[in-house]
Amino acid sequence: MTTVCPFCDSPNVEKIMINEIIKVPFCDDVAISHPTFRCNNCEEEGDFDNSLDKALTRTIDKANIMSAPKLMEELTQIGITMTYLEKALRLPFRTTSRWKRGKISHSALALLRLVMASPRLLEVADDNFSPEAIAKYQLSRTWDFFKKNTINPGCSLTWDMNQLDIKFQGNMYPRITNSPVTQKVEWVSTP
Repeated sequence: MTTVCPFCDSPNVEKIMINEIIKVPFCDDVAISHPTFRCNNCEEEGDFDNSLDKALTRTIDKANIMSAPKLMEELTQIGITMTYLEKALRLPFRTTSRWKRGKISHSALALLRLVMASPRLLEVADDNFSPEAIAKYQLSRTWDFFKKNTINPGCSLTWDMNQLDIKFQGNMYPRITNSPVTQKVEWVSTP
């Protein structure tokens, strides 16, 4: 069967190899080579007969799955043991061992990436997602941002009639605001 360009209906189509860099979160980028079609009349490129997407998807999936052991190693290096991860997330015993061997689902990989992006989420999970743990997590993320991105960060708390008001203030570093000078910034919780 002849492949036809879906854009101009020309049969003047050739199969070519494309080299791409696939970005894998928290891991090294992966260089892949995969086939695609090019129309020699209109110069459009793509999977004209829907035969190539599956192979490309399998290649990307393989690259993502190969990133799991590296993610787990990085979590261990920042002090999160796989035993603690399993305990905090209520995972069956030796789940992370299976993940290291490449037996990992897309959702489990996404979970690892979320933990890597915000390791303190494990503390929330370990405390059974209590409202107090969630509030502490949210406040700590805001405070961490202010400490990292402001000069002279400060925080004040006010408790009045069962209402907690929190105020963070400081001067933002110029690299955050794209301005040559620091800018005063303030964040106040609202009821």
